[in-house]
This record gives sequence, C-alpha cells and structure tokens, in this order.
Amino acid sequence: MRKVLTLRLPAVLENVPVVMDSVIESATRAGLDETTLQQIRLVVDDACANVVTHAYEGVAPGDMEITCSHSSQACMIQVRDWGQGFALECVPIPDLDCSLDERNLGGLGLFLIRHFMDRVEYSHDANTGNVLTMTKKLPLR
Repeated sequence: MRKVLTLRLPAVLENVPVVMDSVIESATRAGLDETTLQQIRLVVDDACANVVTHAYEGVAPGDMEITCSHSSQACMIQVRDWGQGFALECVPIPDLDCSLDERNLGGLGLFLIRHFMDRVEYSHDANTGNVLTMTKKLPLR
C-alpha cells in the first residue's frame, strides 16, 4: 500500500469535517465510486467523533492522526489517538429490531463501520496509541 495522506490534528469536533474532506479527496483519487465515498465519509465521521467524545473523555483533547493508504486493490484508513482505549470485541451489536423508543441513543457507529468496510481492526498500545484500521476493497478494473 502506498501512503497518500497523513493528518495530525487536535481531536476536537471542529476538525472532523477537515478530516472527512481530506479523506474523501484522497479516496476520490483512488477511484472509489460515489456510493463508496459516502460510506467512507460516514465511517470516518463516526470514527473521528468517537475519538473526540470517548478517547479523551474527561481530559484535555489530545491529537488524532489519520492516515490513508491506497493500492490497486484497496483503500485503507487508519485513525490513531493516544487517549483511553476500548475493547472492540466488547462493543455490543445494536438491536435493530426494537422500536426507536426502546433503542439506546448512539451505539450504531461501530456497527456501521463494520457493515460498510471490508475489514476492521483495532489495536491499543500505551506507546503507539489506539489504532482503528478500516479497509475497503476497490472494484476490479
């Protein structure tokens, strides 16, 4: 994979649109179709919003680093932070069959990330930080 974008910004909500626009520009150059671009916009928005609201919850905002890499087969997006980590496998799958009145607020972000991306990995290390890696396969040309 060839790295095509790296951004490191303070993890504040005002920077989420900056990240989304940069990632979409990069993904557009990789040749992704409009539907896939909208899916990527959604997952990047959610991943960065989660960093802002959860990773640095209760402390001064730290940084988030976004890296995009492309190959002829895939587009990979990594979102890194140095805040509080979590256990990806412990995040419950939301109950999509219950009514809106019964549904808990939030909780769809990781579900949508897993749904729209072909591969999702998460790692937490005290030195290298929390890294969410999302990969989308490119259509064969």
